[in-house]
Amino acid sequence: MTTIIIGFTPFHLLPMRELIATLQGDLHVFHPMASELRDSVEGSSLVFLGGCDSSQKSRWRRYVQARREIDRMMTSGKQVDLYLPHPFNPLSNHAFFHEGPIRRFIYQDGILNYYDAATPLAPFSTRVRQRAKAAVIGAHYRMYDGHLSGIDSRPVAGGFFTHPDRVVSVEKFPLLRRLAFRTNHQTADLIDEGDVLFLDQSVELIVGTERARELRRRTVEYIDALGARVLYKPHYAQGREKSLGPRWVPLAPGLSALPAEWALARIRVAHVVSFCTSALANIAMSDSTITCHATAANLIPVSVNGRRTTLAEVLSGLGVKVVELLHS
Repeated sequence: MTTIIIGFTPFHLLPMRELIATLQGDLHVFHPMASELRDSVEGSSLVFLGGCDSSQKSRWRRYVQARREIDRMMTSGKQVDLYLPHPFNPLSNHAFFHEGPIRRFIYQDGILNYYDAATPLAPFSTRVRQRAKAAVIGAHYRMYDGHLSGIDSRPVAGGFFTHPDRVVSVEKFPLLRRLAFRTNHQTADLIDEGDVLFLDQSVELIVGTERARELRRRTVEYIDALGARVLYKPHYAQGREKSLGPRWVPLAPGLSALPAEWALARIRVAHVVSFCTSALANIAMSDSTITCHATAANLIPVSVNGRRTTLAEVLSGLGVKVVELLHS
């Protein structure tokens, strides 16, 4: 059995690591941070697609080689099991819409599987950009509608989620399996501790610049009231705007580059605060000693199986404390 697992953000390392540990057969993995998955390899017949675990190759060369290797496996006539979060990324899109005997499985990508997250391909500029990115690596980009995960565009064989009972469009998944998102990624000694860990985000893109300015100010005040020592972790795609209190302590670069769920294996805090990141739900589920707070969830309208609501309902249902600092 040939199995391909594709991921591309720091968060994807969490489900990928768990899948690698449980899946059988010949595993072929692609992730730009594949070196973080090496500790999952023991006992597995695993190949890193495009040599993505090596820093000797350019990012472009790794993607091109991975695309060629995927093409070779998917045109062999043998069944391929494909695991990915969604087909929006050019490489995952190329694989997801490939012809051949393919069984497609969706694994959790943050909280997008728990609300009606529409594909962001409606703007012409986005379609042009994704096609251009695909062309650079020799891939064909297929436009698709419906849910971002691709479940409305191709039949899927199953899904892997932390909360399978809360997944939207559950009827699209013939098989559902639960992910644990264990945080014991590292066993090294404790590096740091504090009262609060703040996970920053580019909230301006979500609520607009003016509201974000006031929300950031009130969030800093809220965090300072929770404890004296605050640790700061920016988002991996953090914009220019940040919420960094004058006495807050930034995490070391190596620790800050990890998914928040893994970073918490090496620091100790009582509270984790963010605007609306999905890491809050994962942490709340995996560690009952930590209280997770979301300060922007009530400002973000979403729908769940066609019913209008806000992200506050989604996150609170996953164990996160919703804090309304601004009214919607």
